[in-house]
Amino acid sequence: MQKEWIENAIERAKLFGMLNYYPGGELNHIPFSLSPFPISKSELKETTKLTTYFNKLILNVSQNWDFLEEHLSPIAQNDPFTKLLLDLRINELTQNKQLLIQRNDFFLLNEGHYHEGKTKNKKKDKPSESKIQQVEINTVAVSFPFLITQLCKLHQYLFENDRLDAIVHNNPVRNVANSFAITHKAYGYKNSIILLVTQPYENNRFDQIGLEHLLWDIYKIKTVRKSLSEIYKNCFLRNGHLILDGQIVSITYFRTGYSPNDFNEEDAIRGRKLIENSSAIQVPNLTIQLAGMKKIQQVLTKPKIISKFVSQDIAKIILKTFVKMYSLDEILVTSEGRIKASELAYHNYNSFVLKPQREGGGNNFFGVDIKKLISEIKDKELNTYVLMEKIRAKTHSAILVVKNNAESQSCISEIGRYGICTSENGSIINNFDAGYLVRTKSESINEGGVCSGFACLNSLKIE
Repeated sequence: MQKEWIENAIERAKLFGMLNYYPGGELNHIPFSLSPFPISKSELKETTKLTTYFNKLILNVSQNWDFLEEHLSPIAQNDPFTKLLLDLRINELTQNKQLLIQRNDFFLLNEGHYHEGKTKNKKKDKPSESKIQQVEINTVAVSFPFLITQLCKLHQYLFENDRLDAIVHNNPVRNVANSFAITHKAYGYKNSIILLVTQPYENNRFDQIGLEHLLWDIYKIKTVRKSLSEIYKNCFLRNGHLILDGQIVSITYFRTGYSPNDFNEEDAIRGRKLIENSSAIQVPNLTIQLAGMKKIQQVLTKPKIISKFVSQDIAKIILKTFVKMYSLDEILVTSEGRIKASELAYHNYNSFVLKPQREGGGNNFFGVDIKKLISEIKDKELNTYVLMEKIRAKTHSAILVVKNNAESQSCISEIGRYGICTSENGSIINNFDAGYLVRTKSESINEGGVCSGFACLNSLKIE
């Protein structure tokens, strides 16, 4: 590795605003890769095509409260956070417009595992395995649209001597800002503001500020940042509108609210309830957030269930991307007899990932930690966890840059596609793919959060 080239990349990253606060207040560049992840044109086309299908699926699921309640209420009996979210629902309709901004994350299978899976799949009624396998869908606090846009600009600058089309074009922050501008205008109050709901001590604020700046610079829309507790203390309702400093709030954009830690203060819960009772358009609204819960992802892997929300043709395409998922208390029928999913995971812990009903990095369980957890939790708590088949992702070599240090490692990369969908009373107005996010990490690391220190931002290149 050329030292001068690495140093230049780091300085450019800082110039482009690719910044993050670390514990202790240190301001430095966000972790990033200097090795764009190779993808074929067919794989790129397939992941992009999937976005609108998943957008439609999640939006339709979010419109069915009975379905959400059926599958989440049993979990709420043993998971206080799920109960808190369900209890936020109010009976009256306060927002008839929906803006869905989500990110759907995938791994590309390594060639050996892909071909092995294809040969094992003999059932005619089961979709053939896809080389693209879904990890999870994120419907709340969807992050990095600004930082990944800047990272792609950095890569285009660094690799300008390569083919001009090598780095796949990417500008999700512009698409997100434009969707906000359209929705803001549809709300109907010219001088209204957008309220960005943030964590009290937000380390990833530059990703948010980049979006705020774009909203003002291009659309002259003012964005104000407040925590949930600050919203309760500073906002009030007037004729159904959420009012902050005398101004009507058109949109509340959540970059928090996905963890129990976000509701440690009673005022934070009151702040969220205040938003729920207002006519401000929530991104996401409560039911969209619930539609992204791990339990919902798990039940949608069942063909009979997913076909209730999308056409059979779309369902077949989506189902190809799913790996096996079970509720931890589920009874499975195998060739060797009936077995509880928790027992299967206990004896085959390296073959699975165990997920609680949480978003954000650092919540999942891997390897022997799965065995340890299962041996410790109570039977009544089993249904709060989802067991997911571990995906054997494609490996590649990459240069990772973290806190001014560069190191070449064997890595895997997770591809996320941003999706945007607007609707009114559940009827879709527009639905499109808005760009991508790539997170690259050492293959020895299980978790994938960038701000939590597990992964590096990356771009795609056509191989």
